[in-house]
Amino acid sequence: MKTNKLFILFSLLAVQQGFAQGKTDEALNQLIRSAIEYSPKIKEQQQTILIGDYKTRIHQANEKPNIAGEVGVTRFDPVAKATLGGTTIQFQPNMNYNANVGANYTVYDWGKNALEVEKSKLETELSKTNVEGLKNIYAYQVANLYYGIVYLQKAIEVQKQQLKLVNDNEKIISDRLKQGDALDYDQISVQVRYKNAESRLADLQSQLERQYIYLNSLVGKDIRGSITAQTTFDLGLPELTVDNAYNDAQTSNFDLKTLKEKDLIYERDVKLSQMSLAPSLVANGSVGIKNGYFPRINGEIPSFSDDFKLNSVLGIKLNIPIYSGKKGAYNTSIAKLNREMLKYSVDVTNQALRRDLEQAQNDLKTAQEKMDLSEKTVFQADYALKLAESRFKNGVITNVEIESAQTALKEAQLTQLQYQYQIVLAKLEINRLTGVKFW
Repeated sequence: MKTNKLFILFSLLAVQQGFAQGKTDEALNQLIRSAIEYSPKIKEQQQTILIGDYKTRIHQANEKPNIAGEVGVTRFDPVAKATLGGTTIQFQPNMNYNANVGANYTVYDWGKNALEVEKSKLETELSKTNVEGLKNIYAYQVANLYYGIVYLQKAIEVQKQQLKLVNDNEKIISDRLKQGDALDYDQISVQVRYKNAESRLADLQSQLERQYIYLNSLVGKDIRGSITAQTTFDLGLPELTVDNAYNDAQTSNFDLKTLKEKDLIYERDVKLSQMSLAPSLVANGSVGIKNGYFPRINGEIPSFSDDFKLNSVLGIKLNIPIYSGKKGAYNTSIAKLNREMLKYSVDVTNQALRRDLEQAQNDLKTAQEKMDLSEKTVFQADYALKLAESRFKNGVITNVEIESAQTALKEAQLTQLQYQYQIVLAKLEINRLTGVKFW
């Protein structure tokens, strides 16, 4: 029966811990969503996506006819006249009126505009990748600040406990001093320790406030009180080796994604530059009304129906660029060099990526090793404190030695917290470099 009760108790604790961790993850995810929704920088970058869509539509509009209307009047002086048998014939009026609707349409351009459309779409995709990359940066910034606040809150709790112990010891020594069982040195030593503990607490509280200020600026509101010291350091992120992280980063790292998409854009630039001398076949036509179809005889203006006639024009032409000072060849060379530079940029990025991954992996390994040692140190410090308390009760040691054992335990706990925090930071860095989306 006792075994069943213990099983139920541990099950409830496990469920409660899992629920608490779920809440912790959701709290972090909510902060990340708030930061992304609030960020003016992300909103600014999102406008480039809309601009890119409109640029694509402009290029697509080039595949449609251009239609325009025209209404005008032109006066000519002098105009051609002829006199035959006393009759003066004016072949063109001085005042020429014209109204028409015309259109021109590129029938075939050997694929130049299609390449422009492709390039514009690729540029829009690049803008989308930049926005997602910016969101990724904000997410990891928020996560770093989030766990920094968790660490500082836990450290402040430990430091407050340390401060309380020192204060309690000071009261005990003060009473013993009155009874003649303690020295002034003991009291002064405790007071110095108390001031040092107060100073460390003030430093931790100042660091916590700076973290809150930075995080508040990212999410656009005051989030004090929404992050508790009970939050665990369990990220739930996969632990990746350097090789696995490096291989995954080839498809998920946003810097590499950006470079690959730029390469596709530069590839279109090369093709467009090579087609600078490609011809284009254009059709045009117009329909309208104009005067001047009936000659003026002896200066007499003909009737409207005789003088104004409907007219139409249809034509097709082939525009063939012949020479442009080798501008097309130069632009092609520039586009090819841009692609070549991009290859080196990929190499540089991969070089930095592997270096940073190895550094983060080394930081993680070191922190984990120190964490293992700190667990032993905390256990030993706790055991030493119990021994000291037992010896103090038996009158073997003084209160100062008890305080020293208590201080050693709290310092060991603070050190353990630091290593837990360093492990979190190293894991976050590895996943950030890999391009893992955890929110």
